Amino acid sequence: MTATATVPAPTTTADRLAAGLLLRLLADPTRMRIVELLADADRTVGELVELLDVPRSRLGNHLACGLHCGVWVSQKQGRRVRYSLTDRSVLVLLEHAREVAAPRAEHLASCTRLGPHWI
Repeated sequence: MTATATVPAPTTTADRLAAGLLLRLLADPTRMRIVELLADADRTVGELVELLDVPRSRLGNHLACGLHCGVWVSQKQGRRVRYSLTDRSVLVLLEHAREVAAPRAEHLASCTRLGPHWI
C-alpha cells in the first residue's frame, strides 16, 4: 500500500463519531475474527462458537454489537440463527489496517495504553 497525500473531505462531528465507533467495533480481536469468518461463509452461532473457541455468552455480546452497528445481519432458520456480512467493504478496511500495522506490529502488540487485550 502506498500513501497518497490527499486532503480528506471535511467531515461533521457525526461522521467522525460514526467512523470512530466502526473502528472501535473492529478493534476487538474477536469481532475482527467474526468478520473474517463471515467473509468466508454465512455462519450459525454454533459454528462461530466452535471456530472462535469462546463461550456462547461472550460471543452473544460480540454478535449483538455487530448487529446493532449493521456490520452483519442475522436470519432465523428454524431453531438456528445464521449471520452474514452486510457489506464486504469492511474487509478492505481491515486489510488496510493490517498493511499499516505490519511494519510496527511488534511494537503495537506491546502497547499497554490501549489495552488490555482479550483474545
